[in-house]
Amino acid sequence: MDIQLILNELYEAGVLESHMQNLKPLTGGTSSEVVVVMDGTRPRYVIKQNDPAIVKAEAEFLYTYAQIEKLSRLVYVDPLHRYLVYTFKPGFTGQYCEGNKGELLLSLVTEVIAHYKTLGEERDYLYSDHRFVHTLVARTAQRNLKYLLHGDFGVHNFVFAENGTLTGIIDPDPVVGEPLYDLIYAFCSSPDELIVETILPAFEKLGPEMTGEYVLNREVLQGLYFRIATCIRHHPEDLDQYTKAWNYWLNRVQ
Repeated sequence: MDIQLILNELYEAGVLESHMQNLKPLTGGTSSEVVVVMDGTRPRYVIKQNDPAIVKAEAEFLYTYAQIEKLSRLVYVDPLHRYLVYTFKPGFTGQYCEGNKGELLLSLVTEVIAHYKTLGEERDYLYSDHRFVHTLVARTAQRNLKYLLHGDFGVHNFVFAENGTLTGIIDPDPVVGEPLYDLIYAFCSSPDELIVETILPAFEKLGPEMTGEYVLNREVLQGLYFRIATCIRHHPEDLDQYTKAWNYWLNRVQ
């Protein structure tokens, strides 16, 4: 959809003020088109176009968790779900610094994951380990708890201030599942500090209703297995670190 047509709709709806004319393109996801609306020299809003089903899901996520400060505030959703508008989160993406992953995970748990809500009724590498992972999945307790999750809770979607402080989380790809999924996703999303001492304090901060009878070692192994598949395709330079982490966690369950 032409961005000028979107701007005209937003002016008419009173979402944007008439002086907000300047736009700054951003790099979106694989299928989204993203621009920032400037208020003078200050980034104010983000306009994001995507497939209607994706727009609808992202809007629902932001609406559901409007009280979470680290997330952008939903401002407007196109009635046809062609685009949505949310507040701009200042800071830098891609600025994750190794060395404080445990502190980051604690912040994610206490400020985001702990506030997740349940949904109502309405709503070829390591191939030899494939059978082992299949067994882990089969043995996982099935509790059928349904929470609305961020779904793409990796360091690439975390916004940091210049001093390294987490200031925001962007680009949800919402899924329904259990909160531990997002915590392990964040833990495995970078190859550093993939040891139990890093994740355990954050894991223990989650209430029993969010962790239940899960065995952390097995859950992390599943997360690592899928992360390694992504690593091989997109970040092969990290493979050695992930391989060491795999062997470390494998030894913890054997």
